[in-house]
Amino acid sequence: LDFRAVAERLGATLSGDKLSINCLGKDFLVDTKGNVESICHIHLWVTVPLLKYIITGGGPGLSGKWVSFDELDRGITMSNYFERRCVEPFKQMADSHTDIFFDLLDIFAGQKPSKDFSADHARIIYPLPKMPFLFLYWKAENQFESKLKILFDSSADKYLDFEAVYILSRGMVEMFKNIIANHEEVMPNLLAM
Repeated sequence: LDFRAVAERLGATLSGDKLSINCLGKDFLVDTKGNVESICHIHLWVTVPLLKYIITGGGPGLSGKWVSFDELDRGITMSNYFERRCVEPFKQMADSHTDIFFDLLDIFAGQKPSKDFSADHARIIYPLPKMPFLFLYWKAENQFESKLKILFDSSADKYLDFEAVYILSRGMVEMFKNIIANHEEVMPNLLAM
């Protein structure tokens, strides 16, 4: 794979002979053999989607249209599982630790969307440069339960297949759970980054 040819389409840069890709606000370096380096912990949930992202060679660019997981190519085959293993745990974290949850999204380069989504909280994060996730959260009110939605740019399936989107999402769930479980020790260090 010619890194020079794909770097711009992936939203990456070259660092010597390595591809530098920002993942959740941190740089990951990948060489032509698929070795990954970073100051962050390197986990399977990052490595697999990151390498698949590179192999695609980039996509058409962001569309600006937000879609659900089941609207991604073949996402419907795994949408119930995605809801149960990704959306529901994120919702539970947002319900029980609302401020910490949204602080975490902000720490990992979260941005408030320019468009109003009428949610109580809305954040866009970029686990990979051309893979934005939009988190929308509505607090419980009167007889209505809280609700959390995760949306993706409609071009997401041009950069990653639905399984890699799931792996990346599930990895973020595990990372957030670990940080929240240890938040008194970890949060001051994260906020200082």
